[in-house]
Amino acid sequence: MGFLTPVLGAIGTIASIGGTIMSVAGAMQEGREQKARFQYEQKVAAQQADEAAAASQRDAMARYREGRYLLSQQQAAIAGSGGTMTDPSVIDIMDDTSERVRLAAETDIYKGDQQARGYNDAAKVAGYNAESAMRAARIRAAGSLFSGMSSLFSRFGESNKKTQDRSSVSLPYNAPR
Repeated sequence: MGFLTPVLGAIGTIASIGGTIMSVAGAMQEGREQKARFQYEQKVAAQQADEAAAASQRDAMARYREGRYLLSQQQAAIAGSGGTMTDPSVIDIMDDTSERVRLAAETDIYKGDQQARGYNDAAKVAGYNAESAMRAARIRAAGSLFSGMSSLFSRFGESNKKTQDRSSVSLPYNAPR
């Protein structure tokens, strides 16, 4: 069985090296996958920001359209009742309606802008996370590499201790003085 010891030692060393390489490769692959996932999240958040801004602009345009329709209904009702557009109370009502429509449309745009800012912030965080994921993967890979090297070197150190010949030379006896 003694003749297998060097072979088994070599197999153990090769397995240790292979395990270290696989551990390093696995850490890097995990980092690449996390980076890709965060980059995807970043892209999705940026698209959502654009969609939120566009939707709020469409909503604002719809408010303006509804406001023009409401104003035309008011004008028709005033004309149908025999009123005039120059009457101060009619002008106040029409101005109030226009102001409310404008405020509602601007509120829609503001809400969309706020939502877009939130999505843009999420996109920035995802971009930061993507870079952090790769940084962490490199650190994990380096840690795995150093751990494997340490294990390998300590294994060689143990085998060297076991195979060292004991010296037949005895140290001189130092008598107490």
